[in-house]
Amino acid sequence: MVQRSSLAKRSNSLEASEICQFYEFGYIRPGRVFDDEEVGILKSLIANAALREQSEGRRYDLLDPCLWPDVDAPPPPEEESVDFLFNLWLEYPGIRDFVFNPTLARWASQLLGATEVRLLEDNAVDKAPMSGGDLKWHQDFPYWPLAQPNALTAWIALDAADEENGAMRVAPGSHLTGERLPVVFSSGTPYLAEKRPSVVKPIDSPEAQGFDVRTVNLDVGEVSMHSSLLWHASGANNSTRHRRALIVRYAANGTIWLGSQRYEYNYSDEEVGIAVGEPLGGKYFPIIPF
Repeated sequence: MVQRSSLAKRSNSLEASEICQFYEFGYIRPGRVFDDEEVGILKSLIANAALREQSEGRRYDLLDPCLWPDVDAPPPPEEESVDFLFNLWLEYPGIRDFVFNPTLARWASQLLGATEVRLLEDNAVDKAPMSGGDLKWHQDFPYWPLAQPNALTAWIALDAADEENGAMRVAPGSHLTGERLPVVFSSGTPYLAEKRPSVVKPIDSPEAQGFDVRTVNLDVGEVSMHSSLLWHASGANNSTRHRRALIVRYAANGTIWLGSQRYEYNYSDEEVGIAVGEPLGGKYFPIIPF
């Protein structure tokens, strides 16, 4: 059955109350950015891209222990997976049009307090029906080779997302506690403690730290935007529905690149062509006009 939304598409700027909410809680749900027709087109584009990406070895499982070869963590059960595609905008012009959505870029600039924002990356994710796929509590910033956490994530639902099919859970206010160690998504095992001696704490249970936990229910085409330091997780898909999403990540123009000295990114330092200590720029991190 085709999922449809009754929400009106939004394109106006964020209000002051929404910006205040983002800084207080670490996330907002500003509204719908793609209508039913656009979502249908985007799903088709991503499905076609996924076939090519798989044939060329660029289709990943976020729960695959091979993504963390140096970390001693138990593998997830075989039936659990989270399908993941990276930076489709570079190869697929149709998807690029959605990633470069000016409304999303304008909202990101307001939330980051920046006059310009750069694309950090895009991702397409899919939790197939009854597939499992529990991502443990984590932040986004620890996985990025950036000197400052002045970046955020926009998570656009391509299927209605709720607790049953593994919607994102957040710990409002947790972003104010600062950076924690990255974790293996499948097990929650922390790592990089030796490389980041100033970041001594792993993420703990939000409830144990006194945070409430909220499920971010989203309608088709609706977006949530969260701080790069917000603690978030997602449960298994226990429904007969997919839970697909387009994810777009933004950084404020001027954000400093640390490269492999901080984290081994999807591209080598030489490929990116940015020296440590220089601001983001070049082919892989374009400014998004709005």
